[in-house]
Amino acid sequence: MPVDIYPAQFNRNMHAIDPSADNLSSSPEVTRVLKALSLQRDAPWHLPGYYLGITYDSVDHHRAMLSMDLESNLNVHGQPLPVALCILADVALAASIRGEVGFETRLATISAKLTFTGQHATQRLVANSRGRFQSDDNAIAIRNSGVTILSGETEICFAEGSFAVLERPADRPVQSQPDHHSWEQIDLLAVNDLSVQENDTYQRALQALADRANDKTQPDKTTFTETFWGLTPTSEGHVATCEIQCGLHIGNRVGHVQGGVLLGLAINTSLATVRDGWRMLEINALFIRPGTEGVLTATSQIVNAGRNLAHVLCEIRTATGRLVLQAQSTMIRE
Repeated sequence: MPVDIYPAQFNRNMHAIDPSADNLSSSPEVTRVLKALSLQRDAPWHLPGYYLGITYDSVDHHRAMLSMDLESNLNVHGQPLPVALCILADVALAASIRGEVGFETRLATISAKLTFTGQHATQRLVANSRGRFQSDDNAIAIRNSGVTILSGETEICFAEGSFAVLERPADRPVQSQPDHHSWEQIDLLAVNDLSVQENDTYQRALQALADRANDKTQPDKTTFTETFWGLTPTSEGHVATCEIQCGLHIGNRVGHVQGGVLLGLAINTSLATVRDGWRMLEINALFIRPGTEGVLTATSQIVNAGRNLAHVLCEIRTATGRLVLQAQSTMIRE
């Protein structure tokens, strides 16, 4: 039985669901979550990466290439989910650094910038990462890297980020390079064998599927992934908010909310401040402190809106008001 590294918390609005109800437990979406849980227990990594199917194709000194399936990670418009691109970019940015410092080292994201080309993706997504510079003459070592995400020869997204190189907490598992070769052959965990945190994730998957079946989260405007992770903001005027519950389902290997998930939360909440017909052009984010437990709330508001460009400010805070992430976004009219 794995060690539980997340507090046993459930959203107050979420309840345990009978796994046999409406055959939810055997749905492809829930099976996908169980596969990710099984892989995460077998080879410690973070569940979002396993859930999205991100693979490490090559990792060398200062260089890395990762890829991710497109078909299972599309939004309602048939294009890559923003949160999936954010997680792929975040993992790839770190991968070229891990080629130097190793997988056992903890990397903490300091800042990230993503630029989206708006080009249509039609093939598996490939992220090419390269280390840009390093600085060791500080109180902590800093690394910086850049990524280009392509679909075939089409450039979909550019990213750059800075990371602090830290020691891994002694009570957290050592990470090896994730391996997806066993994805189809993995033996699924039995529901009765799930730990508290694994069962929390499983119940969230069932709840997300039930909510979508009951048309509670506007399934024509959001996906199972976004509902499962809680990336379903509400808006009033030019202000939008979104709450997510910290936990294994969106956590990294040390128990904090995975950095790409935070970016995806900021993007979804920022997009909710503008009407249809706009897309994200660029987001610049500062990671102030980790999201560790409880509920995180993202709040976005339009700073300025012109005819074709809009600028949005988003802040993610803890329940006690402590700032976790601050992001500035530029939207462009399509």
